[in-house]
Amino acid sequence: MGRTISEDLKHRIVLMYETDGLTMEVIAETLRVSIGLVSKVINLHRLYGQVTNPFGHHTGHPSLLNNDDLQFISAIIHANPGLYLDEIQNKLANVRD
Repeated sequence: MGRTISEDLKHRIVLMYETDGLTMEVIAETLRVSIGLVSKVINLHRLYGQVTNPFGHHTGHPSLLNNDDLQFISAIIHANPGLYLDEIQNKLANVRD
């Protein structure tokens, strides 16, 4: 999997293309990204008015933890930063079920 490209960089691509009038090749060379990325970002901006696909979704299994669980984990780690993962899991299971 490739590196994650920041939204700031994607906005810079659109700015260089639309405001500065630079070609996709020059933008790719200047920002050291692929022409394919430049083309994709510009097309997304044309289609949706933003640099990301609003209909895209993340893959993977949804988290089993809710915000309260995460706050509990954060609190016990803050109180005792030397805990091992199995100890954190046991505390979470016992207190938060």
